Amino acid sequence: MRLLALLAALLVTFLTAAPAQAHVRATSVAVDLRGHGGEVAAVVDVEYDVLGRLLSLDGVVSPDADGGVAEVPAGVRRASLDAHAGEVAAYVGGALRLSRSSIGCAAQEGGRVELTDSGAVRVALAYECAASGALTARSDVFGATDGLVDDVRTTVAYDVDGIRGSALLDAARTSVTVGHADPLGEIPGFVLLGAEHLLFGLDHVLFLLALLLGAKRLRDVVEVATAFTVAHSVTLVLAAIGWVGVPGWIVEPLIALSIAFVALDNLLSPRTSHRLPVVFAFGLLHGLGFAGALSVDGPASVSMLVNLVSFNVGIEIAQLAIIAVAFPALLFLRRAATGPVAARALMLGTVGAAVAVAGAGLVWFVERSPLLT
Repeated sequence: MRLLALLAALLVTFLTAAPAQAHVRATSVAVDLRGHGGEVAAVVDVEYDVLGRLLSLDGVVSPDADGGVAEVPAGVRRASLDAHAGEVAAYVGGALRLSRSSIGCAAQEGGRVELTDSGAVRVALAYECAASGALTARSDVFGATDGLVDDVRTTVAYDVDGIRGSALLDAARTSVTVGHADPLGEIPGFVLLGAEHLLFGLDHVLFLLALLLGAKRLRDVVEVATAFTVAHSVTLVLAAIGWVGVPGWIVEPLIALSIAFVALDNLLSPRTSHRLPVVFAFGLLHGLGFAGALSVDGPASVSMLVNLVSFNVGIEIAQLAIIAVAFPALLFLRRAATGPVAARALMLGTVGAAVAVAGAGLVWFVERSPLLT
């Protein structure tokens, strides 16, 4: 009973505290560079809440709010971006510096600013480079001088002068030179990025926990984990290289709905013969979500494929870590519940956990559905 209470307390704490930490400890930036010679186009995606606190935009979710999960109508944020478009473009253009042969490229005024389907701020800029030579990109977007976050990961994808690739920048490495990146040297960073995305992505974690609640044997865990892994790996690669594209406003609500479905399916359906096809289908959705987080798209290259595989390996490591901790704990509880009172308590705890997970999924579905908010 005490162990069940402890697990329930941990679940409640996880559900309420994790969102409050969002966009405070770390943030991500995605940069896409395309061009040849003197003209280079850059598209930069950043989180609205971080940019909003920096530039005093409307509709920013405060990290100190209760739960930190308040939703803001997209119209409020679009209106604020329209009113501050020049300021937003000037900040990003000043923080993303391009150069050739150590001579800086000039960011043209009037960059396009918009709110994407996933809720990120997208800034499109054009640069003019007077010099020739390899292009170097340096990103100080949300850098240490801004004092907003502790950790910033910047994914840079490029197709410049016929050279394609991607790199991951952080506090220790703030610039990349096109054609000089070592694909193998990027592996640790992208593995860590993949692991962090799964571990700190509460929706993906709850989906895994919902699957584990319905697993009775180790074989069940292996089967659903394999189906989920194969499915999300397929769509992750296809979406990242641009062969599949589904708007975030469609993918994100369906991911939330998948959590609720699997959790409720554990309670309402004693038969599990349909479980693998369902998990595979939902895994395809989660792969699209992973690709959106990675933000590396465009034509395939050796560097990009290495980074994709590394990111996916990180996801699998985190997934295995969750399974290795959660499933043995569930088995222990089931085997320890030998008496009628303990068995009933375990049943009630399992039902309560499934209902809590399903409730979280349904709430996220409503919050993420543009037609319902």
